[in-house]
Amino acid sequence: MKELKKSFWDFVTANIMIVLAVPLMIISESIQARYLGPGNYGKVALFLSAIILLYSFGISWLRLSIIRFGKEEFLKENHLRKTTADFFIISLFSFFVISVLFYSFKKPILTFLEIGKINLFWIILLGAFISLIKFFILEVLQVIRLIKLYTFLFRLASKIFIVLGMLLFVFYILEISVIYVVYVFLISDILVIIIGLFFIKSKYIFPLQFDKVLIKKMIIFSLPLLLNSWSGYVINWVDTYVIKYFMTLEDVGIYQAAYKILNTFKSFFGMGLVAITTPIIMVFKTKGEIDKIKNFYIKRLIPQISFFAMIFVSLIIIFSNQMFHLIYGEKFNSSIMVFKILMASVSFTMIAYGFSAIFTSFGLTKIIFYLGLSSGIFNIVVDIFLVRYIGIAGAAIASFLVFSIVPIIWLFYINKYFGVTRKLALLFPLITVLIMLINIFEINFIIRLVASIFLMITVFVISRKFNLFNKKDSIMISNINLPDPIRNLLVKFINYASKK
Repeated sequence: MKELKKSFWDFVTANIMIVLAVPLMIISESIQARYLGPGNYGKVALFLSAIILLYSFGISWLRLSIIRFGKEEFLKENHLRKTTADFFIISLFSFFVISVLFYSFKKPILTFLEIGKINLFWIILLGAFISLIKFFILEVLQVIRLIKLYTFLFRLASKIFIVLGMLLFVFYILEISVIYVVYVFLISDILVIIIGLFFIKSKYIFPLQFDKVLIKKMIIFSLPLLLNSWSGYVINWVDTYVIKYFMTLEDVGIYQAAYKILNTFKSFFGMGLVAITTPIIMVFKTKGEIDKIKNFYIKRLIPQISFFAMIFVSLIIIFSNQMFHLIYGEKFNSSIMVFKILMASVSFTMIAYGFSAIFTSFGLTKIIFYLGLSSGIFNIVVDIFLVRYIGIAGAAIASFLVFSIVPIIWLFYINKYFGVTRKLALLFPLITVLIMLINIFEINFIIRLVASIFLMITVFVISRKFNLFNKKDSIMISNINLPDPIRNLLVKFINYASKK
């Protein structure tokens, strides 16, 4: 199968982009934090949150419809003319409505976000429109199977452009300010759009074909995601707004420093996984190979993803003190504990990313809506209570609970939907939480390191008894294009990790 055979190289490319992008991200965030200070660093976060507010409440709810219906159209007709035309009809109408509403309430919104000049509203509006075009281009690249280019543009190219922009401040070509930093982010998105357009053949898009039946399908599919987009925005930004209300801009900057690094790791690990697995699941579904989704993907691959997520996340938590000192300096020491709490949730989040392809391919958007709505309300209530009494650590705990509970519900729902009883995937995030707890205590680093590694080794031994890896998994490897040395190494690891 072409989709499966190409998946290894897509995975390798995604991870190479991660490795290359991480130092660029570190340089970018370090320059912003050190040159702006916690207060102005917090202002940048609030300004960008306004752009995301307009995008999330107006147009992001249609994003999944591109991969959902565009992939089917591309497989059957070798173009996306119907999906493109209908997407922009709905998107532009939605964008107009939300822009009018936002304009009507711009003064109180901008005042709360401490955006002094009212005319900067138009920058926010432009930023939201740029986001619409950018994510359309990126989704199309996934549909037409240019996963490597998608990964490069989404992960690496934008980071390169942002760092180049930040160097203008380092070399005193421009004097750093909040608005200039925002301009750097917007220009980087525009450059990503221009490059992406060069690789999308015009015959895939033009001539546009309007399809009333497809418009209806796209709206029905995406409508539950409208409120989910709103709740997603609430989950991602309510912490910042509650901290802003009860505390100071410096506290906003401290919290955002941890949250930005968290989102970087979530995005790198998760979105690469989604980009690779969605085409595979779509093909399995289109060809009616449901047994492969159930027996290979859910029973075998999801627990294995969870296991490796535990390893990577735990290592990041263990060495996060050194990482934060390198990136932000001593002014942001308070961010470290917040980051450790938040980072532990990524082990759970990776399970959700693994299931994302199934939710998209099978149109299970209602459960996403219900979970998004309830988790948004839960996040607000818990945030207000905890931030008021224990500060930014309370915001981190609230987000950790949301980011952890929702994937657990996803797992139980998908298992029931496909008749699967195996829940091994939940073991590894729980171990990650234990490692996080060990590493937030003020004890000697060597003791924390040894205890954490001991836990990881112990859970590996336990996982062998639960048949996490099976010698039959090596059969699936033979269906994937990869070099013989790597194939042999994977087979040896599987054989060793398999239950004797």
